Amino acid sequence: MNTTDLIEDLRLLSPPNYGVWLALGIAALMTLGFLLLIRRWIRRKQTDISNVSGPELWDVALTELEHLIPLIRRERSRDYAVQSTAILRRYIEARYSLRAPKLATEEFLALAKDSPTLPAEHRAGLGHFLELCDLLKFGRYLATATELEPLHGAAVAFVLASKPVIAASQRSEGPA
Repeated sequence: MNTTDLIEDLRLLSPPNYGVWLALGIAALMTLGFLLLIRRWIRRKQTDISNVSGPELWDVALTELEHLIPLIRRERSRDYAVQSTAILRRYIEARYSLRAPKLATEEFLALAKDSPTLPAEHRAGLGHFLELCDLLKFGRYLATATELEPLHGAAVAFVLASKPVIAASQRSEGPA
């Protein structure tokens, strides 16, 4: 075999075409970006309280808390704690977009501490409420009605305090 023939053969080869691979890579990145945008849009739709149809979030939470009043008795104090914390956690998740229902109290309070959406003035009272309810849920303590009533009042006060305030200009605007 002649060495000059090998060199001549290599010169006849065309350079590799990276255009196809580049186009496939760009298409993959665009598809990934599109999927991420759809995911973000779906999550935003799930937590957007402005698009809630029917009763407002706080009205639902207040109604659910009102249904717990018969549980404000010593023998039902554990049931009250379980149900009231579930109501508040669902409300917090919907209102502030915090994933509250699946976290332990300590994990949730750590998340809430760093959250810019949950106002600082609500965090201390909410933490105290959840810790007292944990004592009722997981400890063997049974609270009396006189101990449960302020606890229930704290839950209602939290929901009322977190209700958005309508601006005075919006209130004064009415049907013409």
